[in-house]
Formats: sequence, structure tokens, C-alpha cells
Amino acid sequence: MRAAGEIRAGVDAPRTASAFIAGIQGGVQVLRSTGSVEDLEAVLDTLIDYLRGPGSTGAAC
Repeated sequence: MRAAGEIRAGVDAPRTASAFIAGIQGGVQVLRSTGSVEDLEAVLDTLIDYLRGPGSTGAAC
């Protein structure tokens, strides 16, 4: 994915993977307690934007 330009250079893969897991777990927990996917979508959009780097649109999902 990095070679294809989908992930920006310099991303620390293990640390980013941990952040993805924690963020998704939190988003799912909020979803389960509220019934709303809004927070989970925000987490996913933000994490994907981070991987893509500056100039991401925020509309990844």
C-alpha cells in the first residue's frame, strides 16, 4: 500500500496499528451504548486521513 502511494511515508506501522485497534474499539463501544455509528465513522475517517497524510478530505468512509 505504501508503494502504491496509499499510505504516506514515515508511518510507524506497529504504533499506528495499535492506535487503529484502540480507536476502533472505542468507536464500537460508543456505537453499542448509543446506537449511533457517527463516532465510529469519525474514528475511521480520521485514522485513514492520518495514513494518507496532508490533503486528505475526511471522506474516507
